[in-house]
Amino acid sequence: MRHILLSEGTTAFGDGLWFSMWAIYLTSVQGVPTGSMGLAMGLGGGIGLLVALPVGTLTDRLGAREVFLALTLLRAAFSLMFLAVHSFWPLFIAAALFTSTGTAAKGTKVTLIYHLLSEQHCMPVLAQARVVQHVLYAAGAGAAAWVLSNSDPAPYHLAVVVNSLTFIVSAAVLRHLPHIPPTPAKRLRANTEALRNLPFLMIMSSTAVLALCWAILSSGLPLWLQHGTAVPVWIAPLAVLASSLLIALFQVRVSRKGQRLSGAVRSSWLSSLTLAACCLAFAAASWPKDPRLATAIILGGLALHVTSELYYVAARWGLSIKLMADGAQGQYQAVAASTEGAVTALGPALVVTLITDAQAAGWIVLAFLFLICSLPVVPLCRLALRRRSAVRVETH
Repeated sequence: MRHILLSEGTTAFGDGLWFSMWAIYLTSVQGVPTGSMGLAMGLGGGIGLLVALPVGTLTDRLGAREVFLALTLLRAAFSLMFLAVHSFWPLFIAAALFTSTGTAAKGTKVTLIYHLLSEQHCMPVLAQARVVQHVLYAAGAGAAAWVLSNSDPAPYHLAVVVNSLTFIVSAAVLRHLPHIPPTPAKRLRANTEALRNLPFLMIMSSTAVLALCWAILSSGLPLWLQHGTAVPVWIAPLAVLASSLLIALFQVRVSRKGQRLSGAVRSSWLSSLTLAACCLAFAAASWPKDPRLATAIILGGLALHVTSELYYVAARWGLSIKLMADGAQGQYQAVAASTEGAVTALGPALVVTLITDAQAAGWIVLAFLFLICSLPVVPLCRLALRRRSAVRVETH
């Protein structure tokens, strides 16, 4: 477990560094036009999601440690490509390659931890890894703040190299993990097993809508504070910091509630309800003209937001682990990662469009979306369990 946490913390520092500065780096240092940058990163990231399922199949056939190690080294190489991009097509290719390995690595990591530990200890370790991730991500973001304070291109290029080095260090740590034997040929499922499991695919797709919580915090809230409320904009970065600290404090405890399938279902409901309530609170903050009252409402919404994120993560882990089929764990975790990745990629555009065009009504639309996305989880879980039982009978 120590090696997993160390590996996760190392790459989290690089992620915090890169994702806090990439937009400024690509436009101001590398000279990519803003419109081209957004389109290239968005399209490249979307295409990169298609790689997750084939990599998940390889995870089952070659072993989780080896595939995760290879993905980590590829991320080191692909991250360096950003040093050479100055226009749309090179950036598109770099974004597609870097995003594809990153999304695939998320599913492979869960599969690796699942095989290394008993199912009982899998979610606690995932939660501890997320705690480490948030702490080191914040440290990386702090390093990015220093980079962004410079007008000289050298610190920016150095930061890209440092990000690449974090993957190399992580790979060196991963080599100390025990070998995970590939799934025996007689237990392997068809390459499209996870995609053909429609109840599982629908559960992962519907609950992935809750991943919009990250777009709300990173993209929606700053714009809303600036243009829709009397709340000072500096509340937004403080909200991100406070959210990271609270997740670090409570993720392990909350994740225990999702270890049973019934608990994972309840966690998805709680996430839906609290995120919907968060959106309604943000909408209500546009009415008071007194900054103090508006700020109090926003802070209440932020408390609901943190609660929703905690329960969302617990629900996703619990549902994906409890419902995946034996012999195709890599495939199933790839589906979970790619559905979440799709929402994460499209989320900022959706949230910003709703908030800027519809304003308070946009928050109400989001609240309704969050309320309904977890409603079908129970009947879909029954179908998924029935399908898994039928497959077990056939294979025996």
